Amino acid sequence: TGGVVGGALAMAIGGGIKRSDTINNFPNVMKNFGISSDAAAKTIESLSNSLKGLPTPLDAAVSGVQRLVSKNGDLGQSEKMFLAVNNAILAGGAPMEQQANALEQLTQAYSKGHMDMMEWRSLQMAMPAQLNQVAKAMGITTDALGEGLRTGEISMESFMETLMQLNEEGIDGLGSFEEQARR
Repeated sequence: TGGVVGGALAMAIGGGIKRSDTINNFPNVMKNFGISSDAAAKTIESLSNSLKGLPTPLDAAVSGVQRLVSKNGDLGQSEKMFLAVNNAILAGGAPMEQQANALEQLTQAYSKGHMDMMEWRSLQMAMPAQLNQVAKAMGITTDALGEGLRTGEISMESFMETLMQLNEEGIDGLGSFEEQARR
């Protein structure tokens, strides 16, 4: 059993190093996008504060923001987007594996500029009530939202803007996505 314990310890240490590397390398990666190390450090601190009490690891948030920045070049906007998406998915209450998959799929769809059926289904499984709220805020049905995102009739930018709005405001007397995620 010493080998199994030693292997598990090595994996845990390796995972810890990987998480630490993601966070420590973030300012350098942001420099490559023309974003200052100071701004990157402030984002890490802000993400850390925003994630307190939520199950989302800081390294996953940093990585998610980094992927969004690679699409839009805007650190502040990317942080807001990540938090909105993360909160909407957490509020959906799906199992952690589905949440992680939905986060990955949505980030991928945003990077491509459109959503495919697999990405849409992933979101439907992870956050069905939140998609309904987004659709209502956009003045359409959930089915129309999915179809519009897949055909490009609804832009990923518009979808993400609505997610960010609902992360702060909520709709129809429901709490914001942030409030829903913390329940």
